[in-house]
Amino acid sequence: MAGTDSAETVPVERAELFTQDMAMIAHLIRQLYFEHQARFQCADPGQVDGSVRSATARGLSVCLARYAGFEYDADMDPHSDPHAVVVLEGNGAISSARGEMRVSSGDVFLSPPDQSHITKMYDFGFAMAQVPWAVVGGLAEELTGLPAGHLRFESMSPVSAALQATWSRRVGYICHELIISGATGVSPLIAQQMTRLAAAAMLETFPNNTMTVGYTPDPGWVPAGAVRRAAAFIDAYAGQPVTQAQIAAAVGETSRALRNAFHRDYGTTPIEHLRLVRLERAHRELLDAEPGSDVSIAAIARRWGWANLAQFVVAYQHQYGELPIETLRT
Repeated sequence: MAGTDSAETVPVERAELFTQDMAMIAHLIRQLYFEHQARFQCADPGQVDGSVRSATARGLSVCLARYAGFEYDADMDPHSDPHAVVVLEGNGAISSARGEMRVSSGDVFLSPPDQSHITKMYDFGFAMAQVPWAVVGGLAEELTGLPAGHLRFESMSPVSAALQATWSRRVGYICHELIISGATGVSPLIAQQMTRLAAAAMLETFPNNTMTVGYTPDPGWVPAGAVRRAAAFIDAYAGQPVTQAQIAAAVGETSRALRNAFHRDYGTTPIEHLRLVRLERAHRELLDAEPGSDVSIAAIARRWGWANLAQFVVAYQHQYGELPIETLRT
């Protein structure tokens, strides 16, 4: 693994299409996301207004699309990475062996990743996020102890209206960062943070077997020395997009065992400790800056994993008792 502080930028791979050719839209969606058989119905081809804007950063992919003036029916095969949709306009229906779900503006749904299904969309506009299965499964194992390969989503519908709203906000935030901003690259820490944020929201929003997981074996005792080595590893690689699984592997422990032991010895989790170390690095940069210089608080925040400046300011003030601008002026 490379050094602590990295100037590496994760490229944002972009694709855009604005067309009245419905077949071209289907072709692009196949290339970007998933194989499917497409059928179209259209009363007036002159009224077709189709667009797709997509952006991907390290496996996390978001899409803003509009299928206006036509009906788009998609026979979809099972797919490797789960994706969930926020309906922005129009209406549709998703049918699988588990049943049918009708949707309209404001609704959200998870496309069944493990089943063939049919999605019907008319005058449809949507935002979508697709998250690597490895990240979703890995986070499920980290949080609950359920082996990543055993994760199963069990319904297309959200658990509650509140979590539906949460998913919509998360997808909107990531779409803004990767698509609307026009960014050509993001920091590795922000790419990781957004991917983890989307995975966590997906696990919280859509019914899955982590919500009903029964007894899992005790992960075992982790000696205090291993916890200290994990803390040292975090300190050494805080500038890299390290995961809890990588931290645990570095000290020869399982992710769940280390999480429990870290909470025992530090009163927090490895990921929260990592967040605090990064916050301290940002604090150090602000302290070292010359008063009156053109140092950007937002740039420092982003370098250490905060895409949202307001959230950085809140965390910083809570930790250090002053605003970042006050530190910069001293």
